[in-house]
Amino acid sequence: MKKYFLLFSICILPYLSLHSQTKIDDALRILRVDSIHDSIKIKKIFGASNSIMYSNPDSGIKLLDIGLNELNNSIQLYNVDDSLRLSKGFYLGKFLNLKGIGLFLLHRERECLDVWLKTEKIAIRRNDSKLKKTTRNNLAILYSSSGRKKEALKIFKEQREAAIKNKDTSEIIVANINISAIWDEVDSNLILLENTKSLVLKSKIVNRRSLSAIYQMLSGIYLDSNSNKNNLEKGKIYLDSLFHFAQKTSQKSRIADYYQLLCLYYIQKKQYYDALKSAEKSAKIDKEITGIASTNTLDLLYKTNKQLKYYKEANKFLELFVRNKDSLEELSAKEDISKYESEKKFEIKQKLDSLKYIEEIRYQKAETRAKDQEIKTQKIKETVLIIGIFLIIGFLAFVYKQLNTTKKQKIVIEEKKQEITDSINYAKKIQDAMMTSLVYIKDILPMSFIFFKPKDVVSGDFYWIYKDLEENIFFTVADCTGHGVPGAFMSMIGTSLLNEIVIEKGIKDTDEILNEMRDQIIKSLRQEEEGAQKDGMDISLCKLNMKKKTVEFSGAHNSLIHVSGEELKTYRGDHQPVGFLVEDKRPFNKHKVKLKKEDMLYIYSDGYQDQFGGAKGKKYKSAKFKKHLLSISKESEDKQLSILEKDFSSWKNSYEQVDDVCVMGVRII
Repeated sequence: MKKYFLLFSICILPYLSLHSQTKIDDALRILRVDSIHDSIKIKKIFGASNSIMYSNPDSGIKLLDIGLNELNNSIQLYNVDDSLRLSKGFYLGKFLNLKGIGLFLLHRERECLDVWLKTEKIAIRRNDSKLKKTTRNNLAILYSSSGRKKEALKIFKEQREAAIKNKDTSEIIVANINISAIWDEVDSNLILLENTKSLVLKSKIVNRRSLSAIYQMLSGIYLDSNSNKNNLEKGKIYLDSLFHFAQKTSQKSRIADYYQLLCLYYIQKKQYYDALKSAEKSAKIDKEITGIASTNTLDLLYKTNKQLKYYKEANKFLELFVRNKDSLEELSAKEDISKYESEKKFEIKQKLDSLKYIEEIRYQKAETRAKDQEIKTQKIKETVLIIGIFLIIGFLAFVYKQLNTTKKQKIVIEEKKQEITDSINYAKKIQDAMMTSLVYIKDILPMSFIFFKPKDVVSGDFYWIYKDLEENIFFTVADCTGHGVPGAFMSMIGTSLLNEIVIEKGIKDTDEILNEMRDQIIKSLRQEEEGAQKDGMDISLCKLNMKKKTVEFSGAHNSLIHVSGEELKTYRGDHQPVGFLVEDKRPFNKHKVKLKKEDMLYIYSDGYQDQFGGAKGKKYKSAKFKKHLLSISKESEDKQLSILEKDFSSWKNSYEQVDDVCVMGVRII
C-alpha cells in the first residue's frame, strides 16, 4: 500500500488511453511536415510521451529522446498559442523531468538521479520556482525508494515549512500526504493523516480530491492491520468516505481503487463472493476509463475465482493478464519502428529546415522595425488622450466621492452576508459528510427509505445506521434541541457519540447505549454546573436482526411504529430526553418486538406531525400521521417516500416550515 501512494505523489498519473498509439503516430507524422512549426512538433512529442510513460516507460523515453534531439536542432521556439517567445530551457526542463519519471519507473535510479539533478540546475538558472519545487519533490521520492528516507523526509518537511510560512493550505496538504506515504510509524502516520483531513475540512473550499486521497491512505493503513477486527472495520468506514468523495468529484479512477480495496477487505474477512463482486465492479470501471482491466484488478479476479473454486474463470483472467503484457510489448515494437523511420528522415531535412527558419527570422526582424515605428506614433496619441481623461476624472472626483462611499458600505454588507452564507453552506457539507452515506444504507437496508427535509440549510435532526459483525443493524432518528446551526452542532455530537459507543466501545443494548449517551452529553457540555445550557436530544434507537426477525427499541420521547398486516402498534419512548434532566435520572427502558416478513418499522422526529398547514392552518397531528403511515405501508419503499414528500408539501403549502423533518421506514425481508 505504501509503494502505491509513493508513486502517486510523483505527479498526477495520466491514465492509459486507447488513443495512445494514435497520439504517437500523429506526433511522428507531423515531424515529417516542413510547414509545421518546431514548437508544435515538440509539444506533440511531449504529449505522446506523457500518454504512454506510465504504461510503457521504455517507449516513452525513446520518444522523449526524439523530442530532445528536435529541441537541440531548433534555432528558436515561438509559441503561437500564447504569443510568447519561450526559451529552450522551458521545454528542456519539462522533457528532462518526464524522462526522469520514466527512468524511475524502470528502476534505473542512477540515471534518474543524474537527469533530475540537471533539471534542478535548469530550474535554478531560469528562476523557475514551480519546476524547482516539482524536481525537489521527485528527488525526495527517489531518495525514499533507494532507502534514504531521512533525506526524503527532510525535503518534504522543508516543503511543508515553506507552505506554512506562505499560508498555502493546498501545499501543506500535499506535503503531509507525501510525508505520510513514506513514514514507517503507523500511529504517527494516522495522526498526521487525521490532522491533514481536518485541515482540508477547515479550508474555505473543501478539496474533495485531497480528502479522497487521504481517506484512501487511511483505509489502506487500517486494512493492512488485518489482525485487528476493529482496525478492519475502521478501514471499512474510511472506505465508505473514499467512495462518497470519489462520487462527489466524479473520480472514476478513485472509485475503481475503492472497489479494489473493498475486495481486499472482503478477502481478509474470507467473504470471497463479496470480494469477487467488488473486483468485477473495479474491472468494469477500468474498462470505462482505459478500455482494459488493470493488472491489479485482473490479479484480484484471478485470486477470488480461485478461492471460490471457479477454476475456469480463474484461468481466463490469468490469460488476460498475460495477454495485456504482450500487447504492451507489441506497442513498444511499433514505436521503435516509427522512431527509426523518423530519424532517417530528420537527417535529410535538418539542414533545409534550419536555412528556411533563418530566412523567416530575417523577415520577422524587418516586420518588427516597421511595427516599432507604428507603436511610437500610437503612444503619442495615447498620451494626449490620457491627459484629457485625467482632467475629466479630477473634475468629477468630488461628485462621485459620496456615491463611492455608499457603494463601498453596500459591498461590505454584502460580503459579510456572503461570508455567513458560505460558512453555513460549508457547515452543511461537513454535516452531510458525517451522516451515514445513502450507498451504505442501501447496502445493509435495501428495502428502506429516509425522508429528510431540514428547516434551514443545516439540520438539528439526523439519522445514523451501522451493521456489526453479528448481523445486528442499528438505526436511529434523533431530534436535537433547536434547529439550524445550534441544532447542527448537537447532531454532530450525537453522531460522534453513537460511533464511539456502538462501534468503538461495543455496547450493543439499546437502553445502555442511551444511558451512556446521556452521561457523555452531560459530562461534555458540563450541564450539572450552574448556568450551563440544558441542551439534549429526543431519539428513537433500534437494533434489528433480519435473520432472527426481532427488533429491540429504546427511545427518549420519540416512538417506534410497527405495522404488521392491517395492524399498527406504537412503542413509546421514555418521557425524558438524552441530556440533563432537573428530576432524578431514570434508566431507559428496552422493548423487544417479534417481527414477520413484509412488516414495516417507522421511526421519526416530530417535524412532520407538528407542521402547520391545510385549509385551516392547523397542525398535522400525531394520529393523522400514524393513520397515513398505515395507509401507505403496503406500497414499495420508493413510492412511500414519494407519497410522504408530496403529502408534506401539499399540507404545508404557503406556510413556513416550523421544524426539521426526518422519517425513516424499514421493510422486514
